[in-house]
Amino acid sequence: SLLVFAGAGQFMIAQLVSAASSPVSIIVTIFFVNSRHLLMSSGLIQYLKGKSIGFYLLFAQTIVDETFGTNITQFTTNPDWTPSKALTTNLLAHFSWIISSLCGTFIGQNVNIPLTVVNYVLVAMFIAMLVEQVVSKVHLIAAIVAGTLAIIFKILLRNNISLVIAAVIASTIGFIISNKKQVEQKTLRGKHDN
Repeated sequence: SLLVFAGAGQFMIAQLVSAASSPVSIIVTIFFVNSRHLLMSSGLIQYLKGKSIGFYLLFAQTIVDETFGTNITQFTTNPDWTPSKALTTNLLAHFSWIISSLCGTFIGQNVNIPLTVVNYVLVAMFIAMLVEQVVSKVHLIAAIVAGTLAIIFKILLRNNISLVIAAVIASTIGFIISNKKQVEQKTLRGKHDN
């Protein structure tokens, strides 16, 4: 929990170690499963300009789906949101992850929460984060494309890499549409200025 701030990554490490997988295969697998963090970091970098390398490294180490959702929403809707507040959000989430992991280690065997409840809560949390982030047609298109592709790839590939592929494709489409709109707006502004 100190070094790997990703639930899926931690479970995969445990499974791969118990299967006597090589360190290289463990690292490569975890890299691909968590490659969405590259997308999240690239989505936030525009709000973190001018910070030190140390800040960037600490920020990147502590970003997860939930902190990305919180930070991107705050940066786009709250003019008082700063990189320091974003990093504090990440650090508090990481700290609570570590404490929760410790608690889970000691009392987890004594608490019986049905898996269906856990799955429902996780899905509900991600839907709430998604709804909060859909603030334009581009976001809506990217969300629909990601959801559709995730279902298609999950059926075809039958593994978790399908989610990563869907996220990369949908993010790329959203980026292209957003860039195209920005270029069109700049062109229109240029024509109006002349």
